[in-house]
Amino acid sequence: MEHGSGTIGRGEFLERCATLFALAAFGRSDSRWPDPPRSFPHPDPRPDITAERVLSVETLGSSRPKRVMDAYEAARKYPEILDGLYCACQCSGKSGHRSLLVCFETMQPTGCGGCQEEAELAGKLAKQEKTLADIRLAVDKAYG
Repeated sequence: MEHGSGTIGRGEFLERCATLFALAAFGRSDSRWPDPPRSFPHPDPRPDITAERVLSVETLGSSRPKRVMDAYEAARKYPEILDGLYCACQCSGKSGHRSLLVCFETMQPTGCGGCQEEAELAGKLAKQEKTLADIRLAVDKAYG
């Protein structure tokens, strides 16, 4: 059949169907289908973990920005949650931190917006009584 008449032959029809099928099945890198968030290798929280090693207000100094102080407060208030979270800024790879909680046992988060943001998110969700699994999913979605 002629292509100018608006009709196509059987071979071209099958070829177009195969192309559409291939695009539908394998073309998911298209921006219309965003990749799912990457899951971080979240550690298991240690049994009976406490916030005893999280830096105190006195150690930090009262002149720190509110956001920094709030992040450390979240670590003090929810140590069992932060100990079950991978630090999305990946300082754990650079400094050997096993979890987000361990970051707050050092001065590192005072200058790291990533640690601060993740602790803020975890604290907000923990306050809403979300489970560790829910908080991990939120971290993966936000930073993965």
